[in-house]
Amino acid sequence: MVLNKVSFALAPGDALGLVGPSAAGKSTLARLLVGVYPPTSGVVRLDGANVWTWDRKAFGRHVGYLPQDIELFPGTVAENIARSGKLVPEEVVRAAGLAGAHEMILRLPNGYETEVGDQGVLLSAGQRQQIALARAVYGQPRLVVLDEPNSNLGSNGEAALLECLAHLKTMGSTVVVISHRMAALNAVDKLLFLDAGVVKGFGSRQEMLARLAPPPSRAAVGGLG
Repeated sequence: MVLNKVSFALAPGDALGLVGPSAAGKSTLARLLVGVYPPTSGVVRLDGANVWTWDRKAFGRHVGYLPQDIELFPGTVAENIARSGKLVPEEVVRAAGLAGAHEMILRLPNGYETEVGDQGVLLSAGQRQQIALARAVYGQPRLVVLDEPNSNLGSNGEAALLECLAHLKTMGSTVVVISHRMAALNAVDKLLFLDAGVVKGFGSRQEMLARLAPPPSRAAVGGLG
């Protein structure tokens, strides 16, 4: 069993940081939240509806997901951001702006019409991640789940990510962020600590950081004689 009796609730506008050691089950939990996997017991609900039984096409309009292993399909930047669905140019640009990717995209050979190649091979890792983030926030979804969204971002990209998270919160979206880099967690309100598939702590960011902080050193401090 990867996860065991994991239970928590989030409200609109909440931003949760999901933390824990490697192989704790964080990415599995992310996939459960967006209905990629069915739980063997219990249920994941969004606005009261079971995310696993929700019609995939209808459900996708309300949810944004950036997986740890980013996959882009052959096509243009704009087509990838629009999730291969109905492409609304204004929404594509709005999503790119929200993700901090607009200026980067304009510098590409053909802007939003640039072909990304199979799996985005024609782009750098950082460019792929920014485009995948824009895809996750396309259409202003109500739930956004981001798994290691800053793993390939520099300082400017991380600053744009924090702005994106802050804006999603003001829009009333519920956000879940998985990251080993604390910079991405500066915008969250709550933290959930997962270890070996079990919730070891859930609460406000300040409370959880205090609980997770290492104990002070016991080394004695000597005075000068």
